[in-house]
Amino acid sequence: MGPLDSVFARFPPRPGNEAFAKFKALGSAVPANEAITGYVAREVAKGEMTIGQPPALSDVSAIRDLLLREQIVWERRDEEVGDAQTSEMRGVVMTVARQLVAHGLSKARANDPAAWDDLHAVWKLARALGGQPQVMTQTAAMSMARMINAVAWKMPLPPPAWFAEVQGRDVVRPLLEAFQHQSASYWADGAQIFPTKSLASSVEHDRLIAAELFALTRCDVTPRPNELGVDLTSVWRRAFRYRAEREATANALRVREGKPIEEKSACSDGGWSFDGTTLRFSRDIPSTTSESPMPLVLKLKD
Repeated sequence: MGPLDSVFARFPPRPGNEAFAKFKALGSAVPANEAITGYVAREVAKGEMTIGQPPALSDVSAIRDLLLREQIVWERRDEEVGDAQTSEMRGVVMTVARQLVAHGLSKARANDPAAWDDLHAVWKLARALGGQPQVMTQTAAMSMARMINAVAWKMPLPPPAWFAEVQGRDVVRPLLEAFQHQSASYWADGAQIFPTKSLASSVEHDRLIAAELFALTRCDVTPRPNELGVDLTSVWRRAFRYRAEREATANALRVREGKPIEEKSACSDGGWSFDGTTLRFSRDIPSTTSESPMPLVLKLKD
């Protein structure tokens, strides 16, 4: 990805476009809703085809239509790690995404193909964050992709063409770029004051972590903690587990369409089987509830 002094040149400040301004205004008006958060989390964690009754949903049709109709160019500012404005917008994005996923689940209960439109809007929102360098922004993009994938196997058939983009996009590389941006930010701040050997050692420690992660082919990972910035070990666990989660959804959709599964996995530490009722990864990949894991054992038929 290049040396640290090349990082900021890759992410120059830019203004957001008109669609970004519209989204910001509409999204900021959507209230956070713990009932929706809990509902989506339960559906993500459920390894069965049945979809529960959603709680009351906010009207986010204007946001969905905006995301499907217009391309958002996200504002990019020269900001510090942990910037308050970026953190606030992350909250807005995740609130909107959960509402849209909940709407999609509600429509899927009625076997309404329009359920995919809500997921597509979330995907376009996640893609709009692609050019942002902050770790907190890229973790939001990853969380949205994981939510889409975790409920897509329950959506009405057939899956639309755009869903192939979700299945084909790996989140590790964007997160590594954000990790490098975080290290570069701490180095730039520290070197201006007092460029110590200890600071240089921490940068090298984190560079080696990135090199190790880049080379990993397992999906069950136990990375070393980084020394600069917030601990990202949970982020890496989610990102590598997501490779297996994408395969789970792809295989579940194959079964529902009457096709054979892909037994071979991109994960070097596992593979897939289907016994006629249940799709199963060959091993458990530990994850905590707070990491919002999709099950790797899915019951597809009674």
